[in-house]
Amino acid sequence: MRLSKIRIAGFKSFVDPITLDLRSNLTGILGPNGCGKSNTIDAVRWVMGESSARHLRGESMEDVIFNGSSARKPVGMAAVELVFDNSAGQLGGEYARYAEIAVKRQISRDGTSRYFLNGTRCRRRDITDIFLGTGLGPRSYAIIEQGMISRLVEARPEALRNTLEEAAGISRYKERRRETETRMQHTRENLERLTDLRTELDKQLQKLDRQAKAAERYQALKESQHTQEAKLLLIQLEALQEQGQTLNRQLHEAGNHHQEQLGTVQAHEHRIGQLRAQQHAASEALNTLQGRYYQAGADISRVEQAIRHREETRNRQQATLAQLDAQRIETRAHAEEDRLQQQQCLERIQALEPALEQGREQVLLAEERLAESEQQQAIQQEQWQALEQQMAAPMREAQLEKARMEALERQNRQLEQRLERLQQESLRLSGHELQEQRQTLALNLAQTCTRLEQGEAALGSTQEQLQEHQQQLQTLRTGLDGQSAQQQSLQGRLTALETLQQAGLRRDDPSRSRWLDEAGLADSPTLAEQLDVESGWETAVEQVLEPDALGLERLEQLPHGGEPSHWPDSGLAAVEMAAQTGTEPPAPTRPGFRPLADKIRSPAGIRPRLHGIYVATSLEQALTERHRLQAGECFITAAGVRIGPGWLCVPEQPDVQGGILQRQQEIRQLQVRLQQLEPVLEQGRQTVEQHQQQILTLEQQRRQLQPEVSRLHREESVQRSELAGLTQKLEQLEQRGWQLAQEQEETRQQLRQQHIEHETATLARNRALEQLEQLEAGREQQQQAREQARQQLADLRTTLRRHQDGVHALSLALETTRTHLSHSEQQQVRLQGRLAQLQLQHAELEAQIAAADQPADSLAESLQQAREQQAELALQLQAARGQVQGLEQAIREQEQARAEAEQQSGAARDRLEQLKLERQSVQVREQGLAGQFNQTGFDHRTLLEQITAEETPAWLQQQLQDTQDRIQRLGPINLAAIGEYREQAERKQYLDQQNTDLVVALDTLESAIEKIDRETRTRFRDTFEQVNRRLGEMFPRLFGGGACHLEMTEANLLTTGITIMARPPGKRLSSIHLMSGGEKALTAVALVFAIFELNPAPFCLLDEVDAPLDEANVGRFCELVRTMSERVQFIFITHNKTTMELAENLIGVTMREPGVSRLVAVDVAEAVRLANA
Repeated sequence: MRLSKIRIAGFKSFVDPITLDLRSNLTGILGPNGCGKSNTIDAVRWVMGESSARHLRGESMEDVIFNGSSARKPVGMAAVELVFDNSAGQLGGEYARYAEIAVKRQISRDGTSRYFLNGTRCRRRDITDIFLGTGLGPRSYAIIEQGMISRLVEARPEALRNTLEEAAGISRYKERRRETETRMQHTRENLERLTDLRTELDKQLQKLDRQAKAAERYQALKESQHTQEAKLLLIQLEALQEQGQTLNRQLHEAGNHHQEQLGTVQAHEHRIGQLRAQQHAASEALNTLQGRYYQAGADISRVEQAIRHREETRNRQQATLAQLDAQRIETRAHAEEDRLQQQQCLERIQALEPALEQGREQVLLAEERLAESEQQQAIQQEQWQALEQQMAAPMREAQLEKARMEALERQNRQLEQRLERLQQESLRLSGHELQEQRQTLALNLAQTCTRLEQGEAALGSTQEQLQEHQQQLQTLRTGLDGQSAQQQSLQGRLTALETLQQAGLRRDDPSRSRWLDEAGLADSPTLAEQLDVESGWETAVEQVLEPDALGLERLEQLPHGGEPSHWPDSGLAAVEMAAQTGTEPPAPTRPGFRPLADKIRSPAGIRPRLHGIYVATSLEQALTERHRLQAGECFITAAGVRIGPGWLCVPEQPDVQGGILQRQQEIRQLQVRLQQLEPVLEQGRQTVEQHQQQILTLEQQRRQLQPEVSRLHREESVQRSELAGLTQKLEQLEQRGWQLAQEQEETRQQLRQQHIEHETATLARNRALEQLEQLEAGREQQQQAREQARQQLADLRTTLRRHQDGVHALSLALETTRTHLSHSEQQQVRLQGRLAQLQLQHAELEAQIAAADQPADSLAESLQQAREQQAELALQLQAARGQVQGLEQAIREQEQARAEAEQQSGAARDRLEQLKLERQSVQVREQGLAGQFNQTGFDHRTLLEQITAEETPAWLQQQLQDTQDRIQRLGPINLAAIGEYREQAERKQYLDQQNTDLVVALDTLESAIEKIDRETRTRFRDTFEQVNRRLGEMFPRLFGGGACHLEMTEANLLTTGITIMARPPGKRLSSIHLMSGGEKALTAVALVFAIFELNPAPFCLLDEVDAPLDEANVGRFCELVRTMSERVQFIFITHNKTTMELAENLIGVTMREPGVSRLVAVDVAEAVRLANA
């Protein structure tokens, strides 16, 4: 597996989509500092699952997304994809069948990170699992960043152990061990929880067992109680039915007695009705008299009431008249008080009005003086501002000229320094040596180009031949694959048909095969194998013949004379294939009939068995022609339907795989086709092998030519670059010399001009300072005048505010007094109106008192007449009352007699109702008992027969009480305990099984841990020893001597750390930290390459690993890389020319646009071709 492409888009400085084509095992990435070369390393680390922004040289994971530049906006997503060539199938498992594997990662601004495997969304875990044990990973030894090469040897023992574990391929075991330990922890936790559940469930089961047994006893007692209650109810029901019949007889007798008493009551009621009519007439007369008597009394009361009302009205009027006199006096007093108050208000107003007028005049005077002062202040302010403006211009001019002078002085110093630098640079410029170097390089370049053209011509011819042979080989392989697939398909079909045929011919019957072996007939062919039937008539022939029958020359070949008792258990059929002389009947000569034998090409011995069987093209033809058949003859169709004279036979539905004869025909055809195809395949294989051999020869020639052409390309590119650099440098020197002379002259002119400007600025500044001194004197005088005017204005404003406050106070007092005066005048008007109203009311009351004294005499006369009429009516009323009372006495006597009769009738009715209630009560009780008995579910007649003589109600009641007492002694019963106990017992059994399963699983996991530990120890020990041995060999190759080895920090192979002990040639160092940077780098390279020797990762990324090495060490480093590149793919970033020469494929990275990295084609061969064009 090798890395073939890296696709990057939006990742760090690679904003535009780019593709790094890694077509060689030695790929170099070149470019200036800061152009983004190392971002390719970060991209590979990131896509392989790196989750730490710090290891990607960032603060957060969003930093990997292009964040914009001076000319570009930020993008919203970054994506990196690695494409691996897995045609060799190095990546096993489910991915072995993929020739190409693409791993992709995307991240957006919202922090969402997505992984894809061959275009399918997956988890980060899936990506890391793919690379486990391959040496690849976000922090594996296959990716060496800047500075990491030295950190590798200085790493902690635990970190160095992780590197060795990855090389040993046990990282996947550690991951599995960690997962197994996690599962074990979860299993133990589940086991603990399960144990708690089982313990708690045991307690519940014990409790439920007791409750279930109590519930069973309770159910038995309740069943006994139910039977006793049913018997007691049945006995009580029978007793109530007898009691009901007795009550029905008593109820009939009580009804007759009640009817007799009702007749007596009705006679008394008739007499009472007559008396009531008489009493009603007398009562009406009494009521009339009583009404007249009451009317007379009412008249007397009305006259008496009128007299009392007149006296009360006169008293009220006298009291009201007294109140009116008091109110008139009070109102006159209030009016006098208001008049005095009005007089006081008028006097106060006359005093306040002159004072207010005087205050207003003072305010006007103060306002005039203030306005004059403010006007004077404004004039002074304008004069002050004018003076300030006059001073601002020269002051600003002085400041500007001063700043200008300082700037000119700085520029003069800078120009003098620049002139001095230009003069020094002019002295240093010289191009004689560069001219000589240019001539030498031009000559060397011409020689290199000639050799390169010859090498490219040879390489091009070889590649064209190789490509042509490869295309021919591909065409041949395609054709050969198609023919092989056809052969396999035919062979598979043949095998399937032969298997079916063996079963159809009963070759798979053990007893039959054993019998044939014993009889020496195992190789005898069957009839199906010897017949050759015309296509389409196989089914018809099978209906007539037995295809599985043995085809023998003579039947005498059968052992034991062909006795049936000696045949196989499954039966046997045999056909004599040789024709018997004189036994074959003559052929039919009937026109229009064709025998079935004409459809078969077979031995002559078969034909007699087909005599009398003719073929029919259709069923209709056979039915039409059947009357022409003779006895023993028949027609047969291609489908196997036979029609004879008066009979028809339809065969069973044929097998979907075809009949035996049809399969035999197809088997013969397949065998012929396979025989024809075999020589064609053999010839194709030989042709493919010839082309493969030619391709290997051409490939070997190409590999021999390619390094030489690549070297010439690199040499030509370097020489051309150096020549172009020298030419450009000479042109730059000439151009720079002319520029220096021109710049010196310009600088001198600028110095002269700035001296003149400095003198002009000095004169202008002095004039401005003199003008400022003159204006400063007038400014001080005007400042004093402004202060005096400001003080005077403040005093005037204070005086004005004082006068304004006084005027405001006088105005307020005057307005208050006027308000009081207006109020008093309004009150005076109201009081005068009130006096007039009281005077009018007084006059009206005196008139009413005088009018009430006139009707008093007429009222006394009316009272005397009413009293006389009332006395006469009282005598008449007394007589009427006596008559009514006599009638009422007679009615009371009749009612008493009726009451006695009703009492007797009521007693009879009560007796009747009592009997009805008793009967109804018995019926209700009977119905209730019947309903209760029906609810028991017992049959009435069956249970009545079961009741014995001793089971009286008292005895049953005692038994029922005993049963209830026994139930009561059981206490609270949980009837659901029986079902709960059954459920919990089943659950307990299930949990016990789970407990057993978990214990077994835990034992299995512990065994897995032990197995993983054993495998880890073995692999780690073997890897440690092999890496240590290879490190001991690799270190002297890089250093030219010295020694280096690995040491374990402890004896436990599962936890021990790893340290490096190195001793460069001629040194005795106590610690690796005392080594120089170059020595550390070489030591780390030796360790990494030793690991690669043991477990080479698919590729190795090296980021400026050669930076700390000198030229000699770089050479040894490059030689080692070149040797290992035969097995490992190297992608390295470098600035070293020697390392650049090592690369077979160069990729340039540039940053012409600030902040944006782009790829530059560095195809040396193409460059040479363009140069020579």
